[in-house]
Amino acid sequence: MKPTLLLPILFALVCSFNTKAQTYYPLPEENAFWTVVEFDYITGQYNDVIYTVDGDTVINNLDYKIVYRLDDYPTIYDTISTLHCFMRQNVEEKKIWFIRNYLGETQEKLGYDLSVAVGDTISLPAFQYSIFDDSLFYLYRADSVNMSSLGELNGFRKRYVFVPIINQGSGLLIEYIEGVTDLRSTFPNLDTLYGYDAFHQSGTECMQVDGTYYFGSEPYEENCGFLAVGIDNPELSNLEVFPNPASRLLTIQLPEGFKHAGLLTIYNTLGEIVMQKDISASGSSFAIDVSNLNQGLYFLNINSSTTNISTKLIVKP
Repeated sequence: MKPTLLLPILFALVCSFNTKAQTYYPLPEENAFWTVVEFDYITGQYNDVIYTVDGDTVINNLDYKIVYRLDDYPTIYDTISTLHCFMRQNVEEKKIWFIRNYLGETQEKLGYDLSVAVGDTISLPAFQYSIFDDSLFYLYRADSVNMSSLGELNGFRKRYVFVPIINQGSGLLIEYIEGVTDLRSTFPNLDTLYGYDAFHQSGTECMQVDGTYYFGSEPYEENCGFLAVGIDNPELSNLEVFPNPASRLLTIQLPEGFKHAGLLTIYNTLGEIVMQKDISASGSSFAIDVSNLNQGLYFLNINSSTTNISTKLIVKP
């Protein structure tokens, strides 16, 4: 399956804002699609899925929107749609609740509370998993992002960064752009076999509403939806990296006809560069040492004077 790169520029486009002067934006509730890369503990691989809001229902006398999960694994030819969760938003309170149907739950749990101030502690049980001893987070930062540089949505949107009270240095954050997406997964998810938090082993690649790309990397047609699997892209399918997962030496075989390779770049799921290497004199087959990288998902990109090719890379101990 084809990876995409979360834009590194995202984290350079932060500026201050006046919270009182901005309008609150809820998550879109129709014609919206989120393409997310998630880790599958059953297969031991990463897979791209799509979340969408479609329809509404009444539960316990409250109105909810229905969130579906779309998956093309393992066939890549048929889309599998499953009811994932229910979502309720309160614009006045700036809160979003979820009923985690995929876990068999029937009671709502708070997922986002955007009414709190920086430094406040808040319980967000919709994102409570076994990695945390409780569901307590605190709002570490509230700033804004220039969305016109990330898609076709003009202007700035608020960004909230929630840090868990437990495991504060783990980097397992809720990083939510108001009314757009969380940079990992907007909707809570959990691997039910191992009880591990798949929410923090994922990355949002693209958000699309009414045919407009609100968030993602260009070219959008390759980074949104199941086109991200890249089965019709011969350049991508012929880029070989092995072993994958890798723990030390990674061998890279460039596609036939791919000429003038210049720079190899490896990104983490936050879009941060963790390795760069000049490969202009390396030939079509070469090896790199990835033993200094932490365990997890990475995106490997190779550029030339005319094009770029990419693939997913998993590093294990």
